[in-house]
Amino acid sequence: MMHSIVALARAWKGTRFHHQARLKGVGCDCLGLIVGVAEEADLRDANGKLLAAYDETSYSKAPNGEYLTGKLEELLASVPLSEKCPGDIGLFLIDGNPQHLAIFSDFEGGLGMIHCYAQARGVVEHRLDEQWESKLVKVYRWQP
Repeated sequence: MMHSIVALARAWKGTRFHHQARLKGVGCDCLGLIVGVAEEADLRDANGKLLAAYDETSYSKAPNGEYLTGKLEELLASVPLSEKCPGDIGLFLIDGNPQHLAIFSDFEGGLGMIHCYAQARGVVEHRLDEQWESKLVKVYRWQP
């Protein structure tokens, strides 16, 4: 399943950054990418509810990291940072706040990340380098 998550996420590459958007090929933000992939993969919680049904779009451009972390803890399985693998979701600090999300990928023989990043103006994939690794605070796995 994790490789299909990565393949689905890669299909979003090139989608422009647009705060709170959720449309592949048109616009999304980092959460929009996660929600879109979850919806395409028909991923559900332990009770069978679609994960995409938990989507919220009432957040600011600098979302409440404590709230976001709480929602992720509620819906996904937390795994140790050292056990991250392709298909998992990473939560990253931006300006000291846990507010950025990415899907890990297998990239050029190592670990990469697919994310919608405002500074890149859209969904991109690149190596998980030291700079991004230093900002990683939590790793989550979709629950089967």
